[in-house]
Amino acid sequence: MTRLDGTLTESIASGRRRLLDLATSLPAWAAVLLVWTGGRIVSTFWLALAFPLIGRALPENAIWGNDHGFLNFLTAWDGQYYEQISVHGYPTTLPLDAGGHVAQNAWAFLPAFPFTIRMLTASTGVPFDVGAPAIALLAGLLATYLLHRLVRDRAGNAAALWAVFFFTCGPLSFLLQVGYAESMFLALTFGALLALERRRYGLLTLLGVVAAFTRPGALAIPLVLGVIALVRWIRARRTEGVRSLDAFPVAERVRVVAAGVTMVVAGFAWPLIAAHATGTPNAYLETEMSWWVNFIGRVDFMPLTPWFLIAARWLGVGGVLIVVFLLVSYPVWLLRRSTRKLGFTTVVFSAAYALYVFAVSLPMASTPRLLMPLAPLFGSPELVAKPWMRWTLVVCAILGQPVLVAVLWLLGPP
Repeated sequence: MTRLDGTLTESIASGRRRLLDLATSLPAWAAVLLVWTGGRIVSTFWLALAFPLIGRALPENAIWGNDHGFLNFLTAWDGQYYEQISVHGYPTTLPLDAGGHVAQNAWAFLPAFPFTIRMLTASTGVPFDVGAPAIALLAGLLATYLLHRLVRDRAGNAAALWAVFFFTCGPLSFLLQVGYAESMFLALTFGALLALERRRYGLLTLLGVVAAFTRPGALAIPLVLGVIALVRWIRARRTEGVRSLDAFPVAERVRVVAAGVTMVVAGFAWPLIAAHATGTPNAYLETEMSWWVNFIGRVDFMPLTPWFLIAARWLGVGGVLIVVFLLVSYPVWLLRRSTRKLGFTTVVFSAAYALYVFAVSLPMASTPRLLMPLAPLFGSPELVAKPWMRWTLVVCAILGQPVLVAVLWLLGPP
């Protein structure tokens, strides 16, 4: 019996090694396509399983109108606002609630994704509920490939494939094929980080500007550019007069400054556009804050306080201590040698983007999807080099997705 058990265990282990060897032996595009396709099949299965329950479980505000077909189910929740923008544009008058405060409206959602769908629907005639998931699917595939490139360049092919698996098959991966802007923003962000590593500042600027009009959070990209430029400038000063890989010529500094300024301007443009179009100076901020009311009531916005506010509101002193623990432990983990193997650009971006999420967003059901741009951290050797950790994450990915499809999409809102 011992021999049989030992043989069986060895056979399973050998099978796993063969599967990993097969994946790593494929061309990068083929391996990424294979994993991405498997993930989309799994996500479609869970979404299709949840779909028949919409009549009993889905809140009335999840889908506007009478069409509750499966494609309409894939463009529920925020997808309705994207459809409104794609078909009708933005309102010039802000809606008000019974108390005279700005109510939830389309100005909370940036235009790049819905206007891209508008171009597709206008040129092909396909309806929004077909075009939105189609664009999300294609953008998700591109984001997956760029994620693989970003991790592979620093941590190797095996780590990159694990990152791709957790990204495309994880609990939130169903968002890569619904009518949300996440896929597009992720593709633009990962592409911008790769362009930054290759010092292709024109491409970086283009991707960063489009990202700034796709989802909030793109200001993290010029922040990363600024940190990297500062580090290079300091190193160049130390090695002045010596030929070095850290050389930072004046012409390149000019391109860096131009790229950074352009992306920062784009990052702050949308509130100004909303104010001009509606005639309300704080139109965008008041619109965003309208989503906070159900969680912490009506409060004035102050950066770096939202997490403390909601923690204190729902968990008291213990909640505040949890936030403090996260603020201390996350930077410590980023600075570990294993995490730093992902490269300076990825680590700095992970810090900058997390700072954005902490500084301006209120923790709620949408927070997990806000954290999706941190997916390169899934390639950390500390996570993927240890079998027990890998398989723990695999189990979490497999079991977590049906739970989040039910909680964040069926009962929502995500």
